[in-house]
Amino acid sequence: MSENTYKIGVYICECGPNIADAVDIDRVVETISKYPDIFIVKRHKLLCSGPGKDFLHEDIVTEGLTHVVVAACSPKDHETTFANICKKSGVNPYLYQLINIREQCAWMIKDKEAATDKVISYIRAGVRRVKYHSSLEQKELESTPDVLVVGGGIAGIESALNLASTERKVYLVEKSGRLGGTAGEFEGIMPYGSLSPEIVKSKIADAQANPNIEVFYDSIVESIIGFFGNFEVTVVRPNEDNIELKVGSVVIATGFELFDPSKTDKYGFGSKANVMTVREIEMKAKTGGVTLADGTTPKSIALVHCAGRDEVGYCSGVCCNSLLEIADYFKSKHPNIEIHDVHRNLCKTSPEEAERISNLEEKGVVFTRVSDVSINGDSSKTIVEYTDSKGTEKTIDVDLAIIAPAIIPGEDTPQVAQMLDLTIDDFGFFEEEHLMTGSFKTSVDGVFVTGCAIGPKGILDSVGQAQSAAGNILSRLVPGKKLHPEVKTSEVIESLCTGCQTCVTVCSYGATSYDEIRRVSSVNEAICRGCGNCVGSCPSGAIRAKHFTEKQLFQEVLEAIASSEISG
Repeated sequence: MSENTYKIGVYICECGPNIADAVDIDRVVETISKYPDIFIVKRHKLLCSGPGKDFLHEDIVTEGLTHVVVAACSPKDHETTFANICKKSGVNPYLYQLINIREQCAWMIKDKEAATDKVISYIRAGVRRVKYHSSLEQKELESTPDVLVVGGGIAGIESALNLASTERKVYLVEKSGRLGGTAGEFEGIMPYGSLSPEIVKSKIADAQANPNIEVFYDSIVESIIGFFGNFEVTVVRPNEDNIELKVGSVVIATGFELFDPSKTDKYGFGSKANVMTVREIEMKAKTGGVTLADGTTPKSIALVHCAGRDEVGYCSGVCCNSLLEIADYFKSKHPNIEIHDVHRNLCKTSPEEAERISNLEEKGVVFTRVSDVSINGDSSKTIVEYTDSKGTEKTIDVDLAIIAPAIIPGEDTPQVAQMLDLTIDDFGFFEEEHLMTGSFKTSVDGVFVTGCAIGPKGILDSVGQAQSAAGNILSRLVPGKKLHPEVKTSEVIESLCTGCQTCVTVCSYGATSYDEIRRVSSVNEAICRGCGNCVGSCPSGAIRAKHFTEKQLFQEVLEAIASSEISG
């Protein structure tokens, strides 16, 4: 577009008193109106309001504008709002620029004259920049609404049940011969929260009976390639042909393992008959009752927390509750049994757990805080040796010691992470995109992680996280609706590319790839999120970000500096 065809309109929002009281808008209008290439400058009390949006739409159409600059609030608030108005009015939404004069001027600069000068400088910079904008077009991609869920534990089952419908098939891949994972093994000692074992069994049955959920038992996922809306999956089944699937999203629910306490001699696990893990106690309770190695019922037990915590380097959080459940179980079966709870710290995640500890103390359970603990003895007795909080070394003779091993990442985690190019945290679990706002998301768009695959948690928390992941997929992957990928993507100028592959290394989304034959990199615009990592890292300057080109940014900064010097 040649300069004499520009028809740039500048619209200044007063934002009620927020901008109008802090900035001399009359002076802004008068000054900006004299700037070259500006066709019209107008103000409005509140552009984001219904009347304000109508005014902006009608004025753009009436004046026949080619470019629009809006001086208002933060882009986080209304960049999309005004872009949509431009689109509705026949102006490409990328031929528009939003200038933040509220947060960056009116609210920050107390002196009204200085704030006004800064507003003028910012608007001039925005006008200078918008002349170098290019029309960008939104692309559309076909997609499949079907979903792959890897792992048939409670998190995987919950995800599948929430996602499956007559318009959406869910493929549930489980490496073992049954559904339910750890939660499906037990009968009720373990902490289920409000999710009883009966409800867990009911969910398993619902998943098996759902005609829109196809379960692959004794199977593994060999490969997943593609991007959100279009993943191609290969499932390997023993003694059968591989299955090729096309899905729009992937949920990883591969669960966890337990630390092997036999790897340390502190607890005597594996060498002393009457030292058992929480899982062994649950299985014994399920099959007829907990007895000692000689078949007798224990009269005294010690509950030993944090087995493996030093080795793995973190607290698993839910182990304490497991041992409290076991204490409740034994007291309900044998009210006179002697129980010692030996812990470094008690992880109480709710007021109910604190109340439970008080109730157990009333029933005679002795809670002892220690700094170090080990288990010794022989076939006839079990001795728990510990150092109490005062530094005194003591021992307890019991019939049975029950240890709570730490939760560790599932054995499939490294393989799945490599297959999908996912990040693993320092402890070996899948790393979430953001602890608070994206605890089930990953760096790969369309791939979600739920349950203990992303870190230790209880059954109820796993179910809640699975529901959150399913909700995100349901809102974005709508049957029959096309996907709209990011428009402001990066692009490679092949004549400048040296093939160093730095862009491939720094891309968090797997959008860049290297062509071995042509020896240049390329960007998959369907995957690119426009973060700019590759642009800033390219040593030869061969990559540019659409809508944030070097020329656009340079012209904007140049005008801002020049106008600041004039006003100063």
